[in-house]
Amino acid sequence: MKILVANPNTSEIVTGVIMTSARRCALPTTEFIVVTSPGGTRNIDSAYGDYMSAPHMIEAVRECVRTEQPDAVVLAGFGNVGVYALKEILEIPVCSISEASMAMACLLGHRFSTLTMLEQFIPYQQDLIRLYGFDAKCASVRAINTNVEEAATDRERTLRDLTAQVKKIVEEDQAEVIILACAGLCDYDRELTEASGVPVIDPVVAAVKMAESFTAMGLSHSKVRKFHSPPQPIEAYQGGLMARNGG
Repeated sequence: MKILVANPNTSEIVTGVIMTSARRCALPTTEFIVVTSPGGTRNIDSAYGDYMSAPHMIEAVRECVRTEQPDAVVLAGFGNVGVYALKEILEIPVCSISEASMAMACLLGHRFSTLTMLEQFIPYQQDLIRLYGFDAKCASVRAINTNVEEAATDRERTLRDLTAQVKKIVEEDQAEVIILACAGLCDYDRELTEASGVPVIDPVVAAVKMAESFTAMGLSHSKVRKFHSPPQPIEAYQGGLMARNGG
């Protein structure tokens, strides 16, 4: 099978970390196509960063799906970043790392916590959890105060900060599962699981395995109501973006 992995920020450093996790637990027969957003920001760290980055990523994914014809898409940004828009315009499964990891966490324990990068980003993630309908299963949202690229590159400091927050999550928040809620936090899961004694989920791994499962089962999201195709031709929506890009 062929899976398209989309990084909604513009950082090739973060794309590299994402793909390390994507390949780690994938089936030997899974082929990956990789898209890094051609526009937006290097660090999606706010609602503004989300909304400014999503249109560029959505169009890059749409074009790649048209030319490469993957079996599924993994949206490797732990946020909204256009996941519902992609589900509207695509027929193949779209697995957001945020939604996939939360769904998986519900099967592994009574309540989960998400661990993100900036304290400023905590309310954004709390809203996201409510949007997906997982608020009753969420014990807490915590942060380590770093940006996405720093989390991906400064591993010693990031692991130290993550370990301290994981300890608080287990002891104070009484969560039974922890989600690393940022693409820059990929590949810390095994060390933190061993240190904490509770399941720690790498969200990219979760989304890739879900995309593989949907493809193998012949399933995709329903197109009957919420994710019905847009009523206008796609071209009718693109004027503003094409103008900004010089199209």
